[in-house]
Amino acid sequence: MLPCSEEDVWLMAVCEIWDVKGRLDHPIDYAENPEKTANPKYTDADLQAMGDVMKYATNGDKTERQFFVTGVNCDPATARDEMMIAKAQWNDQSEIVCYHGFQSFKAGEVTPEQAHEVGVKLAEKMWGGRFQVIVATHLNTECLHNHFVVNSVSYVDGKHYHDNKKNLRLFRQRSDELCREYSLSVIEHPSGRKKPYALYQAEKNGLPTRDSVARQAVDEAISKSFTLKDFDRQLAEMGYRVNFNPNRKYWTIIGKGWQRPKRLYKLGDDYTNERITERIRENSYAVKFQSFSKEQPQVRVYRVRGSLKDAKKIGGLRGLYLHYCYKLGILPKGKKQNYARLHYLLKDDLMKMDAITNETRLLCRNHIDTAEQLLSYKGSLESEMQELTEQRKGLYSQSRKSVGEEKKAVKARLSEITGRLKTIRKEVRLCDGVLARSDTLKEKLQTIRADEKEQQRKELMKHEHRRRSGRANRKDELGGI
Repeated sequence: MLPCSEEDVWLMAVCEIWDVKGRLDHPIDYAENPEKTANPKYTDADLQAMGDVMKYATNGDKTERQFFVTGVNCDPATARDEMMIAKAQWNDQSEIVCYHGFQSFKAGEVTPEQAHEVGVKLAEKMWGGRFQVIVATHLNTECLHNHFVVNSVSYVDGKHYHDNKKNLRLFRQRSDELCREYSLSVIEHPSGRKKPYALYQAEKNGLPTRDSVARQAVDEAISKSFTLKDFDRQLAEMGYRVNFNPNRKYWTIIGKGWQRPKRLYKLGDDYTNERITERIRENSYAVKFQSFSKEQPQVRVYRVRGSLKDAKKIGGLRGLYLHYCYKLGILPKGKKQNYARLHYLLKDDLMKMDAITNETRLLCRNHIDTAEQLLSYKGSLESEMQELTEQRKGLYSQSRKSVGEEKKAVKARLSEITGRLKTIRKEVRLCDGVLARSDTLKEKLQTIRADEKEQQRKELMKHEHRRRSGRANRKDELGGI
């Protein structure tokens, strides 16, 4: 999860904290992940000497290659158990099991040792008097960053930590103080609200988002406009409305299906009131030359033997998803899609393209057309998962008793089963996604089809009106002048 806007992440040390509900071991295991905390500069001898204290409680015979993991008021190897003992001691029944904090540094500005030292000092200042904390420094990205796993209940007095605005400000303030002490960058004047993680990931992966599609629509509208009235009309054709109210400081844009308007300047520097006006004004001085006739593409004719009468049309869930992928622009592959002119109901699913694509592949790969077939396939996966889980339990027991080549073979089989279970769980989630989404997709396509028919009817009426008004034998409305 990113703690603030994308721009801020790369400029300074930033902080955030959020609550975690469910099992306590998940955030601790993530924070202590040896692949993220291992320091590649040290030798195996160094790893053995310093890594002995970093063993997982569930895997005591294996030394994890970890260095930058520290416990405040607890031992990293038994942190989960110690935190649970504190909860039991104070009879804590809260749904929130812990808090997961985050502190990131500018790329290349801090060493792993310094980053971890700052993180430990921050944890001691912030929670050291009353709470148990795990501090882990992750080295697997260009920007070094600390993770904090904080017990939700104090081991001293049983009172809960409160993740409110006051404590968040204090967390950031103390982080900034330490960063200045170590001559590290901080945010002197933070601006804007933090960007949602899903939005950040979509933009990072180049997927269309509501903001990027709105920019595309505004850019296209500006390119075809000579006045603000033209600009408003072009955007209306794409399903957007703009408010140029002179009583408002900022112009706003709202698309069909949006809950509230968005200020245009938040789309970027090119979308302020002044810049949009300037870009439209520049069109008045532009002269565009276009050839009188475009070169006609060569048409290829193919002769096909036989008849398509007996060809089976794909329907059911496969047909539904394939048609939706076509409307969304996922199919055909390589087709350049103008997302700005998509139906507003389709725009809502642009950030779900990966999920919809994976669900479509599942249906096509297994030739699933009905809900009954989908439930049957899901049932077979769950049966296989249960069987593999039982096998894995037996292999774990066998692994503890075996040695040498036998132990190596057992571990290889365990690895194979774990990989298959991971695949099965993913497939089960996709089945659940299809069951939850299919009815919604069907309703959306029905609405889109109805809107397209209405739009075609309006276009026909407009053309008919032009044809009638342009007849040569109509009455002279100018009285012969």
